[in-house]
Amino acid sequence: MSKQKEYRVGVYVRLSNEDARAGESVSIENQKLLLTKHVKEQGWELVEVYCDDGFSGTNQNRPALQRMLHDVKQGHINAVLIKDLSRLGRNYLEVGELAEITLPQYGCELISLNEKIDDMMVFRNWFNEQHSKQTSQKVKAVRKACAESGKFLGTYAPYGYMKNPDNKHQLVIDESVAHIAKKIFEMRAKGKSYRSIALHLNELGLASPSEYYYGKKNQSNPKKTNRLWNPMTIRDITNNEAYIGNLVQLKNGTVSYKNQKLISKPKEDWIRAENTHEPLISLEQWNLIQKLAEKNYKPRRCENGTKSIFSSLLYCEDCGFKMRIQIEHRKPLKSEEYFYYSFLCGNYSRSGKSACSTHTIGENDLKELVTKQIRDNAQMVSCDENHIISRILQLQNDESETVRNSYLREIKAHRDRLSMLDKLIEKLYEDRLNGVLPEPTFKTLIEKFERERIDRSQSAENLKKRVKSIRRNTDDAKTWVNLIKKFGDMETLDRETLLLLVDKIQIGETKKIDGFKVRDIKIIYNYVGDINFLTESTETEAAYG
Repeated sequence: MSKQKEYRVGVYVRLSNEDARAGESVSIENQKLLLTKHVKEQGWELVEVYCDDGFSGTNQNRPALQRMLHDVKQGHINAVLIKDLSRLGRNYLEVGELAEITLPQYGCELISLNEKIDDMMVFRNWFNEQHSKQTSQKVKAVRKACAESGKFLGTYAPYGYMKNPDNKHQLVIDESVAHIAKKIFEMRAKGKSYRSIALHLNELGLASPSEYYYGKKNQSNPKKTNRLWNPMTIRDITNNEAYIGNLVQLKNGTVSYKNQKLISKPKEDWIRAENTHEPLISLEQWNLIQKLAEKNYKPRRCENGTKSIFSSLLYCEDCGFKMRIQIEHRKPLKSEEYFYYSFLCGNYSRSGKSACSTHTIGENDLKELVTKQIRDNAQMVSCDENHIISRILQLQNDESETVRNSYLREIKAHRDRLSMLDKLIEKLYEDRLNGVLPEPTFKTLIEKFERERIDRSQSAENLKKRVKSIRRNTDDAKTWVNLIKKFGDMETLDRETLLLLVDKIQIGETKKIDGFKVRDIKIIYNYVGDINFLTESTETEAAYG
């Protein structure tokens, strides 16, 4: 007579957050109660209860599961008791490997309270995996819908905001530190680097975002950092649309419901909702800062330590190279010495006249010309804003509102016809099945309708892109008009104004016309590009240098 096996049992229980939301029939405590009671009734030895609370069944790196497998390999337990196979996991391949290979290899028996461990196990494992897949899809769909509706889903509110005490999915301004967040944007808009802003905040002794967050909770910061402001923190703040009232969420996701590794999603998959809460900064300031980031702006110091307001903005009109600043120390007779600043073509400076000509222009002369053009444009906009917008759109070869409406009518006609084609194709299949339509005729008509459907779908997409482009050009023109009209009385040109309004300035070579030196100075504005037709594109300069 064979000796009865003495069971040294490890009880394994698991409940994920998704299971709890989905209404699983038993909680962790109930699982423990049922399984330990069964061990006692059978007269087995209970070695340990292994508990994974809040872990997905698709994740095999659960701490309690790994500890249990270690004890199996060490021979501490020779039986594993579970409520059902879904508690062990929801990946049918991995559960199958555990049940049929890993555990038997170490002489350990798998016992399920509610299921038989038999040949049908593989099917039950597969159904468990499908349940996990469907649950994952439902959770993702809910999160996407919440993000699209403008609900805040993050764990931490952006610095300068806090979660509304009455609604955790809404952001409200945190008056305690909002002024610091605003100061960060002001400093960045003036061309300060991320590093210099971080150093300034540290010198003031201001708590970094993570320190401030845990300080409000009267907790010590558990993160292993130096707990100071750093350049990356400043970069992240100034790139966060939350500060202009928008939420951009779901930037990260998992590889799949089986692989929970966090990955970055492509930008086209991010969810963006506008005007979800009160902004901290103006749209103009935001756009200026984004322009700085696009240019990767690092202000270059001159030899004497000063910086030119035109740094990184000047280009040679003929060869396209950046203009290079040069400084001359001048001391006229019977006058005080001074520094004379001018710019010349970087290509010429590097390779001589075989590469390009000098294109030299004095900084003060350039300031006068640019200041005058900005002021003239601002005054014209103030006189007739709508007319200026119309002229800008004409210059950009933009379609008129009449053409836009025509495109919209065409799109509607395509959609109506596509809907009709779907019905016709469906009717063709019905007629073929009922024997009303011969096969050759069916094939000819199906091919014809399918070709038309593809052509119309493509045409509708192209028209939608044109309509979107028209809308974008119109919005850009209005944005530029709203910006520049503030500078009608400008007396002194500064770096901040230049970056706000100007993308680049092209410097032409000087010519002599009727005894005067003249040159083309083209200001390429942000949003609208080259609109020098609004003022005279050729400016007369006084003799210099």
